[in-house]
Amino acid sequence: MPSTPSSGAPRRAERRRQRMTVSPPTTPLAAVVLGLLLGAAAAAPFWQSGPIVFGLAVVSLLYALMNGPAARVHWTVLAFVAWSGVTFLWAETPSESLRAILTLLTATVAVTFLVGQLTRAQVYRALATALKVLIALSWLLYFGLPGSGREQESYHHGAFTGIFIQRNTGAFVLGAAVLTFLFMATHPELPRRRSSAVWAAVAFAALVAAESGTGLAVTVVSSVVMLVVMRIRLWPSYVRQTLSVLAVLTVAGLLVQLQNVVAFVSGLLGRDDTLTGRTLIWASLRPYLDDRPWLGWGWGSLWTSHSVITRAMWSVAHFEFPHAHNAYLDARMQSGFIGLTLLMLVCAGILLRSGRRLVAGEDGAWPVFPTVMTLFLLLYGIDEQAFMSVIGLLILVTCSALVPSAGSPPRGPRHPRRRRGVGSVRGPVDRVRDRAEEDLPREALLEHRPRPSRRPRQ
Repeated sequence: MPSTPSSGAPRRAERRRQRMTVSPPTTPLAAVVLGLLLGAAAAAPFWQSGPIVFGLAVVSLLYALMNGPAARVHWTVLAFVAWSGVTFLWAETPSESLRAILTLLTATVAVTFLVGQLTRAQVYRALATALKVLIALSWLLYFGLPGSGREQESYHHGAFTGIFIQRNTGAFVLGAAVLTFLFMATHPELPRRRSSAVWAAVAFAALVAAESGTGLAVTVVSSVVMLVVMRIRLWPSYVRQTLSVLAVLTVAGLLVQLQNVVAFVSGLLGRDDTLTGRTLIWASLRPYLDDRPWLGWGWGSLWTSHSVITRAMWSVAHFEFPHAHNAYLDARMQSGFIGLTLLMLVCAGILLRSGRRLVAGEDGAWPVFPTVMTLFLLLYGIDEQAFMSVIGLLILVTCSALVPSAGSPPRGPRHPRRRRGVGSVRGPVDRVRDRAEEDLPREALLEHRPRPSRRPRQ
């Protein structure tokens, strides 16, 4: 005779049924490839990082072309990459410029294609996985090998560096990691929110240990903005519209008084009159900015000992610096006012497209990440390399690919060419399941998915 379950077991049985019905998120191979590319770019610079990142970008592009249809690169991104390629014609060091341009082109197209072949949830999981690996390895070096995982210079001796070449480089990646995990922890449709909150705390602890005033200030401000925007998107539309107008006016006012704002913030962070040497760097750049204000000196042709101009700037400042410590000046040095304007068009396009969806209440909480991350890059660029680094540019390209153009429906995954399991690590139906997890709430998933039949126990 079949036995009936006891009256105390319905809840446990229901939980078991839910676990059997809703499969755990799977990992398509495209997400693995994207995570490897972003992880290598985030860890750079390291020994032979240029050829490694370029090789991964080429492999990623070839895989994306074979795996599915090519996504459309936004016209602002195309214009910026095209102009960067044109600057090779007058580059100060042509060989260095050619390598940088090829890396920029292949990595930009590869990231755009891979993002177009994944759901948004899979894109964020790929980025988060890459950041988790970097943070875990950094903490292991920090405690296990203090000579490699901590700052050895007298200035900020013992600060957190991890696997990164310098604490400021690590602080930028850690700030981006905090925002990524915070978004995943507060997004109502993403799984494992508690785990994401824990990783956000771990990344923030590493950021504090890195002793970067700029990284800490910009990350805290951006995190507060993300939490506020997550809350505001639920308010009535007229309130969102009013607040958006106020936000635009506030940003415009800050841009007008940008120099005073930088000095005020640097004073709050306890920096000296030279902004820890930054004003000396910016003064050494000034003559070369004036020589080629519109065209620049060639994308990727500076910040190397092979460049005569860079060696001259080092002699003026009396120390060697790896970049301009200001992303806006760095863009002007490499690609002139034209390149900087095109790069700002990329950022403005992301903010306009994502901001329009936030104000209109469309697409849920998905536009929050591109909006806040772009603001994070723009703020960070005042004092550091930010969006002029390899990972900064790729994050910007990712945000652009995640936000649909005006008039387009909310972004969904593209159908791959292959059918049976190729491009998937755990099974042939992973894209269908992840698309359902993204587009439907959990209750709708449980209601619409077929439930497995259960035989009564004999």
